[in-house]
Amino acid sequence: MKKLLTLAVVLFTAATAVQAQSKAFGWAAVDGTTNGSRNQNPVVVTTYEELKKQLHRDDSIPRTIYLKGKIQIPRAIKVAGVKNKTIYGLPGSALVNNKYTINSDSTGILTLDGCRNIILRNITFMGPGAFDRDNKDNLDIRRTERVWVDHCDFQDGMDGNFDIAKGSDYITVSWCRFRYLIAPWPVLKEDKNDDHTADHRFSNLIGSSDKDSLTDEGKLRITFANCWWDEGCRNRMPFARYGLIHVYNCLYSSEVASTCLNVRFRSNFFVEGCAFTTKKAQKNAWKAISPDKTNNTFNLTLKSCLGVPDVQTRNGDRPYWNPADYYSYQLMPAVMVKMKVGDDTSGAGATLEIPEP
Repeated sequence: MKKLLTLAVVLFTAATAVQAQSKAFGWAAVDGTTNGSRNQNPVVVTTYEELKKQLHRDDSIPRTIYLKGKIQIPRAIKVAGVKNKTIYGLPGSALVNNKYTINSDSTGILTLDGCRNIILRNITFMGPGAFDRDNKDNLDIRRTERVWVDHCDFQDGMDGNFDIAKGSDYITVSWCRFRYLIAPWPVLKEDKNDDHTADHRFSNLIGSSDKDSLTDEGKLRITFANCWWDEGCRNRMPFARYGLIHVYNCLYSSEVASTCLNVRFRSNFFVEGCAFTTKKAQKNAWKAISPDKTNNTFNLTLKSCLGVPDVQTRNGDRPYWNPADYYSYQLMPAVMVKMKVGDDTSGAGATLEIPEP
């Protein structure tokens, strides 16, 4: 009994240490620093116009932006070429674009394009529900390097919850919760695009095209740590092309999962210590696009997960990789993931108590 109690204390301490991260880790901390504004020059914003102004102001001067209250976003804020910014969501705050529309210009919440050294923490993104009309995401990162997205809650993204593409690199996504609370919108009768689906609750896309080798080859190095793909997520948890994708201690609890891990063109996944807790998630834990149809090359290592067997498989001759060769990290046993990551008050999502400056 004493040995069991000692082991429990050790495991609990390790898991607590992971959750209490105060600085970027994983890929966001390799070969450089991701420290955002270093908490300099704080400002509190309560409106869309104030947020736009602060995001575009003095593009390289460190600035710390605190979101207060629910801020309505009439159209995605596109932030191009800025550096050294940190955005915190104060408790109870949210960025909200809940308009159901086929007008792409009025969709989405935040796009980072060509930015560098950005931190987003404790932010709730609220979309209108999934609708496959090639509209915008809750968060879209393109041509951007050194980003840490931590303890954010992504809900009901129209095209997706959070996508990363176009040569973005050195990114860590930690303690984030992805979910769909609104039933998906149907495909319109007049929509003749055969690629559109009536249930596009597809959460996270990495790499937007097989043809993007010039921008994506050797980049899209991304860590997903202690994240929660919750109810309503159907697909893309994540879906990846290219990239070295490390997924660890994540929770898969969706009852409607059709594919959790989409292993696509030239992607190289290392997945460990995750918990697949529903029959759907266990049955559909991963899928690789058939190589005889797409000439696909891929690598997948899946180990020490709850609910699914270990797998190491590939198509092509690209070498497997191990994230421990690039950075250190703490791994808790998969049996603890549901308790720690899936805690509504202290687990994944906007659960941090950020003080107002």
